[in-house]
Amino acid sequence: MRRRLPVLMLVAALSLGAASGAAFAQTTQQDAQDPGSAPRVTLSEAQRHTIYQSVSRTQKNNAAPTGFRVSIGATLPPGVELAPMPDTLVTLMPEAKPFAVAMIEKQVVLVDPSSRRVAVVITAEE
Repeated sequence: MRRRLPVLMLVAALSLGAASGAAFAQTTQQDAQDPGSAPRVTLSEAQRHTIYQSVSRTQKNNAAPTGFRVSIGATLPPGVELAPMPDTLVTLMPEAKPFAVAMIEKQVVLVDPSSRRVAVVITAEE
C-alpha cells in the first residue's frame, strides 16, 4: 500500500493540472540569451510540483560547481551527474521521457542529455 500512495498522489496532482486546462508542451523557442539552448518546456503547476516531489526524493542534492549558476539554457558541467527521468513520471507524462534530471542546490533541473542544456528549473517553493 505504501508504494501505491506516491503513485496515487502523482495521478491526483496531474489530474488537477489537466482539469485546469494546463498542458505539458515542448516548444521550439530558444532562450533569448543563448540561441543554442535547450527547448523550453511548459509545465502546469501541478506537474512541476509532482516532478519536484518525485525527483527530490530519489536524487542526491548536489552543490553547484564553482562558477556554475542554474538557469534555463545553461550547460551543465561534466561533473554534474544526470539521471534518467523516473519511469513513473514518464508513464504519466510521456513528453518528459527525452529529458534527464539532476538536483542542484535544492533545485530540480530537466536537461537535454545530448547537449546537457537545462530546459526547466523547478524549486520547492513552486
